[in-house]
Amino acid sequence: MQDAGCRMQDTRCRNLASCLLLLASCFLFLTSCSSPLARFPGTVRPTVKIGLVAPFEGRYRYIGYEVIYGVRLALREANHAGGVGGYNVELVAYDDGADPTMASEQARKLAVDPEVVTAIGHFREETTAAALSAYAEAGIPLVAPAVLDPALTQGEAQFYRLGPAADTLARVLLDHVGRDDVVALVSDGGPLGAALVEAASQQGIKVSTAVSPDAGDWLGEMLASGADAAFCDAAPVTAGEVVAALREAGWEGDFLGGPDLAASDFAAVAGQATEGTLFVTPYPFPADVSGSGDFIAAYQNVSNGTPPGPLALSAYEATWVLLEALERDIAAHGKPTREGVAAALPATERKGLLGRVTFDNEHNWGDVPLYWYRTSAAEGRAVLLTAQE
Repeated sequence: MQDAGCRMQDTRCRNLASCLLLLASCFLFLTSCSSPLARFPGTVRPTVKIGLVAPFEGRYRYIGYEVIYGVRLALREANHAGGVGGYNVELVAYDDGADPTMASEQARKLAVDPEVVTAIGHFREETTAAALSAYAEAGIPLVAPAVLDPALTQGEAQFYRLGPAADTLARVLLDHVGRDDVVALVSDGGPLGAALVEAASQQGIKVSTAVSPDAGDWLGEMLASGADAAFCDAAPVTAGEVVAALREAGWEGDFLGGPDLAASDFAAVAGQATEGTLFVTPYPFPADVSGSGDFIAAYQNVSNGTPPGPLALSAYEATWVLLEALERDIAAHGKPTREGVAAALPATERKGLLGRVTFDNEHNWGDVPLYWYRTSAAEGRAVLLTAQE
């Protein structure tokens, strides 16, 4: 009987030990699973989303297809490296058709998806301005390459510009002309034209003529002004029509502008009349950027052979800025949120192909390098002249 009792006691002890071991194992399993960094066979990383809104149809559809491959490339690189803070990052892309009403609608679509914590867009001044209220209401931080209006960073939205505001470009453009030069402006009311007028006044440069390309006799006014230089802030197609009309009428002055003159539509419309056109931009053609060979090859792998334009590199770097802000947020709070990414962006630094990206107090990339180009109709491309850092 004593032996039987001992055996029963030993059995109970072994069972108790087994139960305690099982409980300890379960505790360790649950503890490890509470982190998104946990990895077990068959598990899937949690997902966080970045939004992209751009024109994929209509007049500016080339912008959408240029930038989306840059965004996809950055996300592919991040996810192949293990994700961001243990999360897989997905892209949600919408077409705004370069239409302000559509832009606002698409921003609201992003807002209702709780997994979308930040966005890139909208690549035109009017569409970006129209969508800002939707982002502000949803608390979604927006990084916007290729828009210049300084007012966009002054509202309630968490808006960050991957580049300078219009006044910076205006001052650099005016450095090209002398105080005694006769200067004219052809403007469709954009922020760069307004900044040029204000900067010219501050620098003692007189803008003798300011005309709209929609005015009936804008060409006659331009020719009558005797301008040595003409600045143009119109959209690419309109700017192409303007320079073609001026050259056909025999005007031989300098034709200058901002980033829109890098667009393929400008050269396609103006043809040989683009010869000698000067423009300054924070978005260089990738082939002119040191060390960009790997980016170009990887981009063409994603785009099925289409080479990247300047906005492709800008969109790629904008995506990496958001990924780094996202990583900071997850490290600080354990999970990604719109509020966390918005809080992380001001302190985020990106050392990439375009240089060291940081945001100043006005949410601009204030010390962005600027690139001067001259269009060569004979070579069929814009030729880099200088890079100003």
